[in-house]
Amino acid sequence: MSWGALYFVLVALLVVRVRSSDAPLPEPAHPAPEEPLWLTTGHHALLALVLLGTPLERALLGGAVSARALGACLFAIGVALYRAAGRALGEALSPFTEPRPGAPLVTAGLYGVLRHPMYLSQALVALGAPLVLGARWVLVLAVLDVGVLVLRMTHEDDALARTFPEYARYAARTKRVLPYIY
Repeated sequence: MSWGALYFVLVALLVVRVRSSDAPLPEPAHPAPEEPLWLTTGHHALLALVLLGTPLERALLGGAVSARALGACLFAIGVALYRAAGRALGEALSPFTEPRPGAPLVTAGLYGVLRHPMYLSQALVALGAPLVLGARWVLVLAVLDVGVLVLRMTHEDDALARTFPEYARYAARTKRVLPYIY
């Protein structure tokens, strides 16, 4: 399989959602009044630019051949982690940093090891995708996106602490994004 084909397979696995026909559609999430929408729209815009800009840069400028395997590993791990984290969140899944009204605090599965596996997965995708095709300039956008993810994570920690009294105990025993480290 070529690097380009691998890239597009990973993008498809990231963005295409498959639901069984008998599964009810979840209620759409709505932003809370205090939600900083610029964080959500900024992250989504930057990630879209990374995913679209990578093949464009490759087509226009060619691509570096070093680090493609590393990029493919990061991208694939990011996609798998993204899917697993979304599944673990279930009804609590939302694109916003403020928790859904009535949703529980998820502390089991991946969330028993990390507080923010979804953000880790998105950072791995953002950094890995450009490397797969050797897109060096798009990496700048990926780094900016990771910066926005750090801000989102900080805001989400504050929102979860305001919403769930047990969050402080959970946060004290569970690392943010890297097990045993941070």
